[in-house]
This record gives sequence, structure tokens and C-alpha cells, in this order.
Amino acid sequence: MTRRPATVLLASLCCAAAFAGEAPLVRDGVTLAYRDDAGALGAETRGKIVETFFSAYLRQRADFNPAAPDRVEIVVDPGYDGIAYVGDGDGRATMTINPAWLVERPGDTDLVAHEAMHIVQAYPDYDSERTPVWLVEGIADYARDRYGLDNAAGGWALPDAVGPEHRYDSGYRVTGAFLEWAEAAHPGLVARLDAALREGRYAPPLWRELAGEDVDRLWARYARERGDDTDPTETTDP
Repeated sequence: MTRRPATVLLASLCCAAAFAGEAPLVRDGVTLAYRDDAGALGAETRGKIVETFFSAYLRQRADFNPAAPDRVEIVVDPGYDGIAYVGDGDGRATMTINPAWLVERPGDTDLVAHEAMHIVQAYPDYDSERTPVWLVEGIADYARDRYGLDNAAGGWALPDAVGPEHRYDSGYRVTGAFLEWAEAAHPGLVARLDAALREGRYAPPLWRELAGEDVDRLWARYARERGDDTDPTETTDP
């Protein structure tokens, strides 16, 4: 990750210090606490983060998991050197954002839509047979595409072509694009997969139950439509 010049950081500190420790915001029964103790992001970026959160989270919560947390905290942490992540603590879900990422890419605030979906997912496990990372992150990127406010401003989009290195379990955008296509063919598929993951009952045979064919065959049809020559008889899913 490229570090910010000191002058950029100082400018951000001056512009945004007023937002550290501000009062919680409430919309449609969801309370958001926004914390930027270092004043690392300016007023415009803060506004986009808050608006994106409420716009995405309220709809994601209604569509996928109405029991998802109604208290969320967004923490802007200059000490975090990733992009963003979600964790739990003190009875609320917490989304942590690296401000350096948004200082360098101010249009990428729809990353909040991806992280908000992780709060909605609330899966009991991560990176296991019942909650494979590729599907968890693919659903989150599917949700970013569907619920984000302006992904184009961040130079972000789901791929519209399949490359030879792509698989259904590549995760993130590749899987997100596959899920978008599969959802169009089988409405409600993503919500059912999401529910199965949350309830700890996901297993590969579920694809056949929900979509009428195994995930590898479904991917093969998708890849053919998007220009790959994947052999539809080749199976990779046990």
C-alpha cells in the first residue's frame, strides 16, 4: 500500500477533525456511530461513507437478513494498513476503514457496500467447508455491484468476460459476476445461498437443489456465454 504524503495527511486532519466522536446517526431503526479520532478523512468523503452505508445496509438487511445488527460503528483507523474489514465488539458490528485508501481513491466509497454486506451475512464461521471464502466474498461483491451508489467513480465493476484463469471459486468480482448471471437465471438463488451459509448448512450439492445442476456445470455454461471454452463435461467440484 502506497503511503500518503505528510502534506495530504495534514490537510485531511484539518478538514475532518470536527467529525471525531460525533453523535450517532439513526435511520429506519439502524444506528450508526462514525468515528474518525485522527480526523483523517474530510467532510465530503465522510458524507459519502455515511450515505453509502445507509443506502446499502438498509436494503441488504431487508433483502437478506432482517435480524442483522441494528447498531453499527464505522472506525477510520490510520493504523490499519489493509483496505477495510468487519469485526464484532461491544455488542455492535464494527467496520474499520484505512483512510489512506480513500485519500488515494476518493471515488471508491462503495467499498462500504461490500463491507456492509459482511455485517448482514453474519455467518457463524469463515473459511470452512460450510462457509468457503470464495462464496462469502463473491456474495459481498455481488452486493457491492447491486447496492453500491457509484461504483464507476471508484473504477470498480464486475467483469463481463471470463478469462482462462477464472473459476467459479476465484472469489470476489469473478464469483460476484457469476452469481449475478446465475441469479438472473434462477431468481432468489443468492438469497438462498446466503441463508444456507448463515445457517451452517451450505454444501456443494445445494447448487443442484437450487439451480438444477452442479456448480461446475453451471459455471461451464456461464463461461461459454462469456467467451471461454471451458469443457462442460469437466468437473472440479466433488
